[in-house]
This record gives sequence, C-alpha cells and structure tokens, in this order.
Amino acid sequence: MEQIGLEVLLIFVLLLINGLFSMSEIAVVSARHVRLQKLADEGNLGAKAAIKLTESPDRFLSTVQIGITLVGVLLGAFGGATLAFHLVPFVEKIAIFKPFAREISFGLVVLIITYFSLVIGELVPKRIGLNAPERIAALISRPMNFISKMTAPAVWLLSESTKALLKLLRQKKSDETSVTEEEIRAILIEGTTEGVIEKTEEELMKNVINLDDQSISALMTPRTKIAWIDLNDSSEVIKKKIENSPYSRRLVADKDLDNIHGFIKAKDLLDLYLSGGFSNIRSIVKNPIFIPETTSALEVLQNFRDSNTHLAVIIDEFGSTQGIVTTNDILEAIVGDLPFDGITNESAVQREDGSWLLDARLSNTEYRDVLGMDELPEDEFGMYETLAGFVIKRLEKLPATGDRFDWGAYSFEVVDMDGTRVDRVLVSPKEI
Repeated sequence: MEQIGLEVLLIFVLLLINGLFSMSEIAVVSARHVRLQKLADEGNLGAKAAIKLTESPDRFLSTVQIGITLVGVLLGAFGGATLAFHLVPFVEKIAIFKPFAREISFGLVVLIITYFSLVIGELVPKRIGLNAPERIAALISRPMNFISKMTAPAVWLLSESTKALLKLLRQKKSDETSVTEEEIRAILIEGTTEGVIEKTEEELMKNVINLDDQSISALMTPRTKIAWIDLNDSSEVIKKKIENSPYSRRLVADKDLDNIHGFIKAKDLLDLYLSGGFSNIRSIVKNPIFIPETTSALEVLQNFRDSNTHLAVIIDEFGSTQGIVTTNDILEAIVGDLPFDGITNESAVQREDGSWLLDARLSNTEYRDVLGMDELPEDEFGMYETLAGFVIKRLEKLPATGDRFDWGAYSFEVVDMDGTRVDRVLVSPKEI
C-alpha cells in the first residue's frame, strides 16, 4: 500500500507540473504588452523576463511543449503500467470481469488519469492564467527562461523544425499585430460594462475616434445659413445684421459667398463702429482657411491648431463655398449639441438695445466669447475665474447694486446682488 501511495503522489505531482506549464503558456500568450511594460518600468524583473518571452514565442512555446509532452509520457508510464497492475486483483474479484481484468484495470486508470489531467493539468491552471495573465507571466517567466536554457538543444531542434515546416507551407512570420480601432471599441464597451469606464466617457472617446471617419461637410453650417456681411452694404445694413446675429465671427464677401475676403470678429466690428462707422471695414478682415469638403473632421481640427484660427470655409472641387465650420462645431461632434457658446439662455440674455444681461458666475471664457472679447489684461488673467471676480477686481471693493465701470468697448453695471455675491451684470457697448 505504501508503494501505491508513493505512485499516486508522483502522478499528482506530475499533474501539477503539467498544470504549471499550461498556466504559463496561457498567461504569457494572453498578457498585454502595455501592462507588462508598465510593471517592468516599475522595476518588476519578472515582467522584463516575460517581455523577452513574448519576443521569442517559438522558443517559449517549444519549451512548454517539451515540458507537457514529457509529463504526459511519464504519466502514461506510471499510470498505465504501474497503477493498472495494482488494480488487477480488485477487478478479478468480480467474476464477470475476471477474464478481462488487465484490460479493464488499464482502461479505468487511463480514464481516471485523463479526468484529473484535464481538470488539474489543463482547465483550472488555464483559468487561473486568464484571470491574471500579467501577474502570472511575471511570476513564472524567469523559471521558464531557466528551463528553456536547460532544454536549449531540444528547443532549437523543435523551433527550426517548426520554421522549416511553416516555410514549406508558405506561412510567413507575421509582424507584430497592432491595436485596431475595433479592438479599442471593444475595450471601451467592456470597460463600460464592468463599470471601469463611465458611459459618458465611453461616448466621448467613441466620438473622438469617429472624427477621422467623419466628413467635415456633415458638421459645417451650410451656405444657406451662413451669417455674412457684404462689403457693399451700407453702415445701417451692417449694423442691423450685427444686431440680428448672435455669432462672434462673420464672413465678409464681395456680393456673394463665392468671393470671400475673410472674416471679422464682433469685437473688432464694435471697435470700428465706435471709432466712426463701418467705412473702413476691410482693415479688420482676417484671413480664414479654405478646406475641401471631403476633409475629415480630425484633419480640420489639426488645421485649426496649426493655423491658430477658429473658422474655416468649406469649398467644393470647383472652389465654390459650401459652408463654414468652427472649433465649436468640432467640439459638438465630440460632446454633443451645446447651447449657444455653451451657455444657457438664463445665463446670457441679449436685450433689444444690444446689451447683455449676464450671470456673474459665467467663466472668463464664457463671457469673453459672448462679448467677443479677445482676452483680459495679461496682468489680471488668472487672478479670477468668473465675471464676478472680474467685476470685483475692477471695482477694487465689495460691489453694490448700481456700481459701474468701463473697460475696453463696454460698460459694466452691477444690477443684482445676492447678499455679498454679485448675481447679475449688465454689459452694454459704450456710447460714442
């Protein structure tokens, strides 16, 4: 009985060794290079060794197969020949099985060993390897490297034989597989399902990926809806166009939109008007960029960055204007439709006389965009983040209802206070 116990123990150890090889194989194959590299950068020596294993898959897989094959041979030798011999006397006690006792004993041993080999030597280890591939790969990589060196001649023979056979089959060695767009989308969906990524984050990242596939013509303001100024318009007509349009930038053309001269900012128009009218409107015209209608949204975004411009004219193959696009259009393609300038109607209300009633909580960027202001004084920018902060800085005291001051082309008046907090500010163009 003692001998049988030792043989069973030996078979169990062989099954564990087989499981170790199986777990190593699935862990290294499934481990993500980016995660291994991160562990290696943190000083994990096992991760560095695992990266080397992934760079030489033929050598690693040959080592694993040598180990698994050797274990299989030993299991067959000890299981079939030894345990079956000990099982024969028990089977012979059953009269009907006595003539076939050896065959039945051998079959039972093979069946039992196969079961435990699948469970202990394959399924459970591989499941463990899949659950934490990078951690397992880093843990077993150095022992596997050692085994690989010990079995180097056999590994070399198997590797070269594999390469020769693949060459005969005309199977070329594939380059390292790059991450595809579909894989990134799948990872986003998986991350959202598991709660690692928020749904909003998933949508934003998907929209960013879509930019390169989206034609700018789908995002542009079409020609029929462009707010523009004709160089031949009278000052009164230009003034009415400005009053009826909420945009901070407008195209300037000569008679029609196929003769575009550029665009102008609302602030520059106001400054020009306050200095004597619109007679010299050409002096404030800025050059836009012209982009073919087949250009992707991502390329347009890159053009905006390179040219430091926020407006582009979209043209067709004949040079005819099809529409315009701004940085805000690109932003909406990523985050979805936004209210005007990202501000609610209650936060920024334009009155009939052209003045603005603004919520004092508007950020510097928001109220500057509404008013068409280029920038705040350099020595003050960064000292406050909202319109209320700007008002307090200019007044140099705690504001009160009725306090007012002029800055640039505008007059600012505090019209509502909520205790000590500035609530509403009326901003009007300065009278000439």
